[in-house]
Amino acid sequence: MTLSRPMNNALRIRPITSPVMAIATLFCLMPLCDHASAWSRVGAIEVTDHAGKPCFGLPKKERKRIGETPQVFGVEVYDAITPPLRQQWSFEFAYPASLPLPPGACVLYGVVPANAVGVQTSMPLQPGRLYDVSMSATRTGATHFYSARFCLKATADGSLRAIQVHYDKALGWSASVCQP
Repeated sequence: MTLSRPMNNALRIRPITSPVMAIATLFCLMPLCDHASAWSRVGAIEVTDHAGKPCFGLPKKERKRIGETPQVFGVEVYDAITPPLRQQWSFEFAYPASLPLPPGACVLYGVVPANAVGVQTSMPLQPGRLYDVSMSATRTGATHFYSARFCLKATADGSLRAIQVHYDKALGWSASVCQP
């Protein structure tokens, strides 16, 4: 007859009680934190007007920092005023497909690029309302996210003009620049 002992495979976690070991552990983990922050960077989108429709690109400062042509994986636009936030338009690419965004180029609202999948068909944008746009793009393997807020302004001749909205310390995120 053989005796068997129950196996105890539970993971045992012991607190670090030595200050030297705690500091050594922190120093060992710091490079991982730096690497993770590079993967989660959020940058700015430049919103421009193209015949009354917003177009989403990257500012010169951001392009200079990147140093190469980013590849866009998807864009999402949300209504930023009415909770719950409603998606107004979005598309994405199935991996590994993407859209190169060379200098001066932008993604026009409502136009789904070739080989992309439209997730939400474009809804009409209303003048005077605040919208959020986010874009996922990559450079050298790390995905970066870019975002901005914008609105449409009705002009005197009845046409619309897309305007980027910047945060104001006194007003916060206000679409007041887009009111008639």
